[in-house]
Amino acid sequence: MHIEVQHGPAYAMAIAHLDAGESLVAESGAMVSHDTHVSMETSTNATGKKGGGFMKGLKRALAGESFFQNRFTAEGAAGTVTLAPVHCGDVVVQELGQRTLFLQSTAFICSGMGVEIDSKWGGAKTFFGGEGLIMLKATGSGPIAFNAFGGIKELEIDGSYVVDTGHIVAFEEGVEFSVNKFGGGWKSFIFGGEGLVCTFSGKGKVWIQTRNPQAFGEAVGGKLPPRD
Repeated sequence: MHIEVQHGPAYAMAIAHLDAGESLVAESGAMVSHDTHVSMETSTNATGKKGGGFMKGLKRALAGESFFQNRFTAEGAAGTVTLAPVHCGDVVVQELGQRTLFLQSTAFICSGMGVEIDSKWGGAKTFFGGEGLIMLKATGSGPIAFNAFGGIKELEIDGSYVVDTGHIVAFEEGVEFSVNKFGGGWKSFIFGGEGLVCTFSGKGKVWIQTRNPQAFGEAVGGKLPPRD
């Protein structure tokens, strides 16, 4: 399987090229197009691995993803599936290679059958970081495509680095993080316009997005006409 990205960074799409008999798992609603000989099956456990499909779907739903996932399979010949995220922005493809990635909710687009998408209880650290109590956890081996709101920048952390919580897309397991007030004090937190920030430490990769969806929604929402 090969996943390529086109039309980035503003309106990126993921095009998955499947060999005959090969399958792809995708977020519900992400499909744009596919070859006629590519079949689709919807379930709560699209990878077919052992484990409670209902509970996996429920945990994904709590993390901001869909309860169901779609599995696309190239029947009899190679085929393509085109997928796109809801937000305007870029898409990144990574080969997991038995490593673990943590993704912000709504970031997942698609992955190979060897990748397991689950949710991880983030505790208070994640809650105060503005990402909800649950984050997505991607483990296994194979390609995974995820998206951001705006462009994506990959950071190599070797030591410590500070990121606004609304700009975090994903990070590798092993990178520690703590959520703190901007500037370290209440004055900067209240009047600095930044809110909470996340300090990453250790060694590994972090992906950030160029736009904050919450801040964008607040800016646009105030200019919309009232609903009847």
